[in-house]
Amino acid sequence: MSIGEPNDLTAAAARALEEAGGAGAPPATAWAPGRCTLVGEHVDYAGGQVLCIAVDRGIAAAVRPSPTARYLAASGGAAVTRLDARPAGDIGDRVLAPVVALRNRGLLVPTIEVGVAATLPAGAGLASSAALIIAVTTAILRMLGETMTARELAAVALSAERDVVGVPCGPLDQRAVIDAPAAGALLLDCRSGGETSLRWPWAGVILAGCDTGVQHDVGGVEYRRRREETESGLEALGVTSCQELRAAAIDSAPLDARITRRLQHVMGETRRAADAAEALKRGDVDVLGGLMSASHRSLRDLHEVSTPALDAVVSAALDVPGCAGARMVGAGFGGAVVALVTSTGATACRTAMAAACGGGRTFELRPSPGLALLAPDVVRG
Repeated sequence: MSIGEPNDLTAAAARALEEAGGAGAPPATAWAPGRCTLVGEHVDYAGGQVLCIAVDRGIAAAVRPSPTARYLAASGGAAVTRLDARPAGDIGDRVLAPVVALRNRGLLVPTIEVGVAATLPAGAGLASSAALIIAVTTAILRMLGETMTARELAAVALSAERDVVGVPCGPLDQRAVIDAPAAGALLLDCRSGGETSLRWPWAGVILAGCDTGVQHDVGGVEYRRRREETESGLEALGVTSCQELRAAAIDSAPLDARITRRLQHVMGETRRAADAAEALKRGDVDVLGGLMSASHRSLRDLHEVSTPALDAVVSAALDVPGCAGARMVGAGFGGAVVALVTSTGATACRTAMAAACGGGRTFELRPSPGLALLAPDVVRG
């Protein structure tokens, strides 16, 4: 990512606002990065560990007070106006959800107009919803001259997505987008809330991505079902976190086979995340890549959230010289694949992945600072 990209993107958000709402007061702007999980998928709601990075693609928001009683949300050439910030089933739901969440915390947020621009693909498993909500929330706080701690901002953003919009998400995305270090990864412990920052040790290793074109729905029926199945299994075994699970206890419990598979996934995945963090510390790209590939197999076979397109793209990436590992990213049921690959092998890897799914959109990802570092005037302490 060039240093100028966030500025260019915030300028694009301001243009989207002016094109939809006309000239007005200079807007407050903010940019938030997306999130890419390296290892640790579908364990945040089970109290597991997740190794992730913020990425150098994101979403920008431009916010100004509305001159009328109507809210405005403009993005990608589309716009909606409303009299209420609460969800109405249109593109304004996530854009305006921070208004409700901030008011619930006692802030006096006026009726606003919002323009949005993005380089982060939507529905690809890269936390576009969290990035959008965090960007809008930060721009509103900047407009009001208010500040929050990183934890407070993460709580507001999580409440906006979970409580206002109604997506049953865990805390992973918000924490990763806000807390990621300047040039590295974050190991999040979703049981204790603790986090460890890790340096990205390679100048010549990146993530090549391919969006299969099938948008996943993190709030959809199948996602909810996986979460319910996992949580029911944890309850049946009398534990509150997948970090407490043991294979012998799972195997001996009178559980439905489907529940057993879900528990086997979250138990293995949280351990893989810890092992992946150690591989990152050592700079062992082959071990990290192997753990990423093992994560995909577990998501495919045990949690059953992959698709034929995702599997084909993973296989294609692994056949390319220089690719150490590949996996689906995000909640699954569509979305994107990321591959850990040398910079010299990235083009060939992107070409192979795109061909495997009939021409999917490809991109490259590198670690980005989290919002706490990008917006020190808003995120305090």
